[in-house]
Amino acid sequence: MSRALKGVVKPALLQAGRHVRATPFTLLVLGLFVLLSLVSGSFLSGPPEPWLAFAGVSLDGLRSGEWWSIWTSLFFTTNPLAYATAILMIVFLLGLAERHLGSLKTAGVFLGAQFACVSAFLLVTQVAQHSDDGWLSRIADTRLIGPYGAALATALAASALLTTLWQRRLRTVALSVSLLLVLYVGHAETVVGFLGALIGLAAGWWMQSSQGHLHLHRSTGREVRNLLSLTMAIFAVGPIVTAAAKSPSGPLALLRDVILNPLPTLSQLESSCGGTIDVACLEVGRQGYTGPWGLALAVVPVVLLLICADGMRRGRRLALGIAIAVQLVVVALSAIYLGLFAGMPRLQGRPHVPMLNSAVVHLIPLVVVPLVLAVLLFIYRGHFRVVTSDRIRRRIFWLVGLTGAGLSLAYTAVWLASGGMDRDGGLLGLAAELARQYLPVPLPGVYRKVFAERDVLEVFLFSYSGTVFWLVALVGVWILLIRGHHSGGLDHQARQRARTLVKSGGDSLSWMALWEPNKYWFNGDGTGGVAYQHHGHVALTLAGPFGSAGHRLETAKGFLEYCTQQALIPCFYSCTDELWPMLQARGFRRVAVAQETRLRIRDLEFRGKEWQNVRTSLNRAKKLGITASWGRYSELSHGVRAQVTEVSEEWAAQKKIPEMGFTLGGLDELEDDDVLCCVAVDEAGFVYGVTSWLPVYEEGQVVSWTLDFMRRRGDTFPGVMEFLIASAILHLRGSVEVISLSGSPLAREKGEIEQQAEGLAGILDAVGQALEPVYGFRSLASFKSRFQPEYRTLYMYYQDPLHLPAMGRALSRAYLPGLSVRHSARLLRTLVA
Repeated sequence: MSRALKGVVKPALLQAGRHVRATPFTLLVLGLFVLLSLVSGSFLSGPPEPWLAFAGVSLDGLRSGEWWSIWTSLFFTTNPLAYATAILMIVFLLGLAERHLGSLKTAGVFLGAQFACVSAFLLVTQVAQHSDDGWLSRIADTRLIGPYGAALATALAASALLTTLWQRRLRTVALSVSLLLVLYVGHAETVVGFLGALIGLAAGWWMQSSQGHLHLHRSTGREVRNLLSLTMAIFAVGPIVTAAAKSPSGPLALLRDVILNPLPTLSQLESSCGGTIDVACLEVGRQGYTGPWGLALAVVPVVLLLICADGMRRGRRLALGIAIAVQLVVVALSAIYLGLFAGMPRLQGRPHVPMLNSAVVHLIPLVVVPLVLAVLLFIYRGHFRVVTSDRIRRRIFWLVGLTGAGLSLAYTAVWLASGGMDRDGGLLGLAAELARQYLPVPLPGVYRKVFAERDVLEVFLFSYSGTVFWLVALVGVWILLIRGHHSGGLDHQARQRARTLVKSGGDSLSWMALWEPNKYWFNGDGTGGVAYQHHGHVALTLAGPFGSAGHRLETAKGFLEYCTQQALIPCFYSCTDELWPMLQARGFRRVAVAQETRLRIRDLEFRGKEWQNVRTSLNRAKKLGITASWGRYSELSHGVRAQVTEVSEEWAAQKKIPEMGFTLGGLDELEDDDVLCCVAVDEAGFVYGVTSWLPVYEEGQVVSWTLDFMRRRGDTFPGVMEFLIASAILHLRGSVEVISLSGSPLAREKGEIEQQAEGLAGILDAVGQALEPVYGFRSLASFKSRFQPEYRTLYMYYQDPLHLPAMGRALSRAYLPGLSVRHSARLLRTLVA
């Protein structure tokens, strides 16, 4: 074996050995499960009759004294898929819990959770039988087999001891998947699994409350997008899960009919249902599809939502809009189904039959679940800020729209020619036929009799117009949300052009111009540009113009002319005094909004009393074996990147309102390969803190670096940030003369700023003081002062004081894009307090 291979295999074996030694209870449960499943022969088709008293727990068995079956049923299975699922849950979920709870506590929680899950299942199903529920009452006598509920409950109880990031991810995935399975599949095992997830979540909350840590953790915008896209992807595959499951009976099992089959008319529904009015009558549409085109079209909604989920992960606002629209369409279709059942004449003619019969009750989740998803996405819409190029979006929309219009007109022409006006009830009948084509659905065999006497061309267009339309739409959405993110598109070209100009020259904040969702204006000869955000009628710039130093004043003048032509209010924000003479001559005013701290590091030495804190942090880090690791974020190991995400989420969880943007970067901005990262890490690879540094260019050369991203663990050693900045000074002074610790928004000290005081300046002072408990701007400025910096004032330039309210709104949207009404109220309470 080569040395390189040994270097990979040996650490992996050592890690596996440590894992085995740390999870003896998990190994015991796994061994018993595998052994008993094989011995009993339950691996292929479930336990045989002689084993049922031990392998399954049921109410009848408990009544006859088989109390042990509550726990012996944990070690059996019903089929190969269930066998594989149970093994994975034992290894990963139970093993995860044991590593954090310990073996004895894990054993107690696991066995206790099984008792709780069985008890909850029996209680729920008995109540369902008493209320004559058509779904849960049918599984009331089912024997429960497998460790699904107990494993989920144990893992979610242990999630209270995980870091904020993984706690949130585990809970989101576990609850989403268990809810998906119970709603779409609806078998007894899925119900027990969902009950186990709820019990485990309650136990985890109780553990947190007993430690005084029970609160809603705030997420960064990046993590909000990740969780929402993951949830959307999980529920998107629901109809496919239902189609793959054997005899699905969950409330949303009918959703595959709403999405995959044409909407029947009332007469067709009554004819298909006959004299029986229950959920089974909707099964009429499931007769198979007309060839491979129909099978491909059946998964169109799933593919569309999966593409949107990936686009949402990338922050695409268009992906969010499409996902919400799809959910609302499902809500509308489900509501129509609900209305058809509730309004059937047979129900109205039988007053002793309740209106909300079994079918209607189980159709209600079809409306509620997608509606909840749509509302959830809408609430968090502020975290999706990446706008697709208007040019590409218009082209795709025209292509998809013309395709749909052309196919609809073709079908309408054939329908009119074949006498559809008299045959199908006029224009309303035509509208119904067109709606069925674009649900999207093929033509199921059950409805072929409706077209028995129709023209072949009419039947062909009805069957495949939707196929062609939705395939074109899918390709267009993929181009807009996935392919357009990496190459092509007006936005990408403008951002690349801006990157080239920023490398020609700019100030300490110019690299932030490349962040989403900034737009760009370039001068006529392409030698300069301005990054800005458009909020209302305000064009809010980020720093001053970028490009060669000799063209910046002319670039600023050109941008002002552009704003005049577009009826925009120009607002130059976080700019140096370079533009002041030109802007003052044009009647502009200014107010100081931040103080930038700059360090001359070439000959800097940490000597004297004023550097005592910095020397202490360097010495403490050395004793603990902590070093500063430099590199690009993409070059960091996967484990280090995961820990950086954990540190960032822990920081965000401590905030009362969402993380800020605009001049404050986050994890998304770290992924730029021109940005440097400095990570405080020990010999074991444990991350204590991280900073990022943005390049400052002049004539294509890096002349300075600007501090941006600053995060540290809450329980790390004191002085970790001093250590990281001191390490940056030592690392960078060989290549640059000056570095910037960036500006502290709304943080100023009396006497340092020109034109202190009137109007907006006083308001900014008051807001800065009030925001101190929330974001600590002034504490940050005080921290930076320990490095004995030089101060440079950053200003906001404006022309008309009457425009200040609009500029204030623009600034709030730029800094706090995810601020909802609830967040605003919380911030207001904090400011008042």
